[in-house]
Amino acid sequence: MTQTVPIPAAPDFRPYWRPFRERTTVLTDVLPFHAEYPAVLRNCEILAYLIRSYTTHSMTCAALGHPGGSFSEAEFLAVLYNYVLRFDAAHPKWPMRDVFYLSKCHACPGLYTTLALFGYFPMRDLGGYGCWDSHLESHPDWLRTPGIEISGGSLGQIPGVATGRALALRRNGPDHGDRMVYVLLGDGECNEGSVWEAFMAAGHYRLDNLVFVIDYNKVQAKGFLSQDMSIEPLAGKLRAFNLDVHEIHNGHDVSELVDTFTRLRQKRCGKPLAVILHTVKGKKVGECQYNPNWHTSAPRNAETAGRWLQELWEQDGRRLGIPPEFPRALAAAVEIVPPVHANPDHIFEQQA
Repeated sequence: MTQTVPIPAAPDFRPYWRPFRERTTVLTDVLPFHAEYPAVLRNCEILAYLIRSYTTHSMTCAALGHPGGSFSEAEFLAVLYNYVLRFDAAHPKWPMRDVFYLSKCHACPGLYTTLALFGYFPMRDLGGYGCWDSHLESHPDWLRTPGIEISGGSLGQIPGVATGRALALRRNGPDHGDRMVYVLLGDGECNEGSVWEAFMAAGHYRLDNLVFVIDYNKVQAKGFLSQDMSIEPLAGKLRAFNLDVHEIHNGHDVSELVDTFTRLRQKRCGKPLAVILHTVKGKKVGECQYNPNWHTSAPRNAETAGRWLQELWEQDGRRLGIPPEFPRALAAAVEIVPPVHANPDHIFEQQA
């Protein structure tokens, strides 16, 4: 029989950040010559810092997670939810929302943090990530977690779902013509043949309401992609599948992300879009960067989490005006949450 898990309380982010848009159901282009341009960039940078920091906290409480892929996607998630995507956290099934699929589902700790920051569920839930009775499982469950569009786990399956969703939106008629489908893939995931089947179908049906974003962080579970199974020349292969390809050369530069996705809003020219997002696995934590050992491993104690949180603060938090008390309080709130009941399986030795 399960019990209620005591979830540790993390410090409040609201003194330091609030969403850039008051109404997330409405899009407004922000261009470099606009007065709001510096504000959106700074806002997204603070959000990316918070995503990494709270994700470190939640993974440590669970003693599991995927920090490498969660950290490489942080700036993309910040810009996506702060600027690109139309959604309503109070009504997750709002019929006119844009759709986002996380195909590299093991990196869900970063997405969970993003959803919590935008109000899909309480921040306190992050402390229960991966534990019994939590709705934040180690891979997403759309039946239990607001803001998740599809359950996932096995790599290579969701790009095909995204292609079908984009085709269905087109066939819903002109009232849905402005809606977009975004899907974030891992670069190692592109070793799966089903991913290329999705690219082929999207190109065949000319789904220009679909954006494939590839988190090209160069590292997968057991080593470097270039050594395990190279996907180069990636841009050329995507173009051969009739995709309109764009490269973001620094996926941690929020200005490059904002400018690219502003341009892509105008590109409805009969081809699905592909964005190659050049990132660093484990970005902002030195021992994680380009290190396959941190693909699957998370901090196992508050001391390690505190060291990571301090490093994140020294790189970004200090510059962004976050007081040093914030990472200290976040580290102090770490509480390892074990399973709350024993293994129900009993082992019996068979007598000869």
